[in-house]
Amino acid sequence: MNANYARAARMMNARLIKERVQAIGVAAVGAGLIVGGILALSDDRVMCGSQEMSEGQVCEETRNGETTAERSLDEQASDNKSTGWLLLGGGAAMLVGGSAWAYSGFARKKRVTAEQLAAGQGSAQQPPVPQAQPQQGWQQPVHQYPPQQYPPQPQQPHPPQGYAPYGQPYPPQPGYPPQGYGQPPR
Repeated sequence: MNANYARAARMMNARLIKERVQAIGVAAVGAGLIVGGILALSDDRVMCGSQEMSEGQVCEETRNGETTAERSLDEQASDNKSTGWLLLGGGAAMLVGGSAWAYSGFARKKRVTAEQLAAGQGSAQQPPVPQAQPQQGWQQPVHQYPPQQYPPQPQQPHPPQGYAPYGQPYPPQPGYPPQGYGQPPR
């Protein structure tokens, strides 16, 4: 079996596993945010940072040593509830999105083997890496977009279009006069 197919299969499978882990991570963070939102909404205490507030106290929010906001007990209680609802909503969105992403990663995408890639059966997102070949003359660069499902064929050396050997002028392009005759069209 060609080592390029084995390497391509490992890379595709590693990418697939990474995507699955990321999707599960998003869903897990979403579940954590939901739990945090439920805890914030069910807590009857009014918290200013990590300290409980009592009647008559003011919660000061500071940044870089400067007070940026002052909230009374009622304003802080409302702010805590708003934070709980934001955590709950954001967590629900992340849980649903992460779950759908994970489902698509597990249900639709299957791991591939080097044999499947060699037979052209893999859903290759990236073709196998071609073996290094010695350069002979001029060769066009190999562009494989969209990715191909079959092994790359060796390229025949040929000069790029419009190439002239050293010391000879380029042939004129259609619609343009030969070099040295008048001004170029505008």
